Amino acid sequence: MRGGRLYWKAMLYAGFFWAAGFGNGESKPVANAVTVVANPAVEAHRAAIDGIRAAFNGTTLDVRVVDLTASTGERRGVERFAAPGTRLIIAVGTDAIQLVAAEKPDVPVISTMVLRGPGAGTQPGNPAATISLDVPLQAVLLRLKQIFPGKTRLAIVRNPKTAALAAGTLQAQAEQQGFVARVVECSGIEQLLAELQKLKGEVDFVWCIPDGTLYNSATIKPLILSSIENRLPLVGFSEGFARAGAAIGIYPDFRDVGVQTGETAQQVMAGQNVRSAEGPRKVKIAVNQSVLRLLGLRYAPSAANAQDFVVLQ
Repeated sequence: MRGGRLYWKAMLYAGFFWAAGFGNGESKPVANAVTVVANPAVEAHRAAIDGIRAAFNGTTLDVRVVDLTASTGERRGVERFAAPGTRLIIAVGTDAIQLVAAEKPDVPVISTMVLRGPGAGTQPGNPAATISLDVPLQAVLLRLKQIFPGKTRLAIVRNPKTAALAAGTLQAQAEQQGFVARVVECSGIEQLLAELQKLKGEVDFVWCIPDGTLYNSATIKPLILSSIENRLPLVGFSEGFARAGAAIGIYPDFRDVGVQTGETAQQVMAGQNVRSAEGPRKVKIAVNQSVLRLLGLRYAPSAANAQDFVVLQ
């Protein structure tokens, strides 16, 4: 009898450890977690993840990061993103929101670090909130006036197939900021190169609205060469664009976008009303010193003292 009691006691303990998750090869799910789906190999995603973690410091929520490029491992389907205990999912980038939306999780989803185009109102999965990377024209012009006072002639390159704002709206916004604006409609690189020749001597800057068709690895070199040949400083939308040869890059502060996303996530989980879509709160500026010299441009000395100002040699 004594041996029988010991056997059943051992079996009871074994069952306890198995149920607790120690015997199934997986870590025990966190009971109160937020899942962040991102590509940690991308520097901008790493900065956003750091900001998200900072926003949740001091809370009881655990931030769990899922690499969207990794294999699914033990958990498949919706459980890959919404394991037991998950209260909300943050999808970083377009690939992440498409991947998460396809699984139809039953917890709120926030989309962040995405560009919003004409179809922004019908994003995959209808997220509870979207934090976009679109820097508004007003913010771009404010920084241009601070860095290059007196330079107020602006060309805006707009792709009619993908642009979110009408040409008249862009022109009106620029004029409200004291700029003389000219909207150039281009749907392909050959058309853009031809338009740049026409703009020579007519404008102080050419603002390039983010567009994967016009600006990519195949088009960037001829675009940069044409801008220098025609003495047209390009205002790009990333530090990488400025490194490639644009005179200036004005782009979101990715870490602050992460903080902004984390704060929005907490509001959603608390049942508060949030804006369905908002843009970045902070921007950074990078200037290509070599290109500025070639074009005979100098930035205001006071601009170099700002924390968000980067000089690329």
